[in-house]
Amino acid sequence: MENLLPVIEKWTSIRKYKDKVIPDDVLKKILEAARRAPSWANTQPWHFIVVRDKAKKKGLKELAIGQKFLEQADTIVICCGDFSAWQRDKRKKEIIPLWEILGRKTDESAINNYLDNPVINPALRGEKFLLARQYEQLSFAISYMILQAKHENIGSCIIGGFYNNATGGNLELYKEISKELNLPEHLLILTMVTLGYPSENPKPRPRKSFENIVSYEYYGSGNK
Repeated sequence: MENLLPVIEKWTSIRKYKDKVIPDDVLKKILEAARRAPSWANTQPWHFIVVRDKAKKKGLKELAIGQKFLEQADTIVICCGDFSAWQRDKRKKEIIPLWEILGRKTDESAINNYLDNPVINPALRGEKFLLARQYEQLSFAISYMILQAKHENIGSCIIGGFYNNATGGNLELYKEISKELNLPEHLLILTMVTLGYPSENPKPRPRKSFENIVSYEYYGSGNK
């Protein structure tokens, strides 16, 4: 992927798919791209569940407020936030090798001071702040996923509208789906991504101008 920007410029959400199976090796590359995404202090607070079963996809369609194209997609990737990744003991184990690479001291006192800082440890800021951080971190992995999908000529669509503990709505259905997926309590479905070979070629939606969203040194300085 030598020229990435043209790939990004042509990216569009795909909601119509061919009845064609994504090869396992191609799907693995897409998921591997997500696995390789960066995360805060290498926390990697995510887990992905691949769904291809027709009955399960029908349930996920209902979870996503009846968006029919979920059933048409070859694959649905359920993107979960892993709240256990922020547990203190887990983070200690992950920080030590990271700090050793950076040449920092890894004594108990330094690590505790680090984890006691609410600026660095979002778990200290409460559930709402941690949820926001989870969405942020997961967005990195999803970005890598959909770009690799595009590179493999696979269409994708990020599903934002569905019931869960954050959005509210039909929580009974969310609990039912979670049980069917055998989700432990520390995993929360934050979004889903549909994948499949496109049967449509929509034009990219317009984006705000470069000058409208970029400033240099101070807000409103404009493009250079």
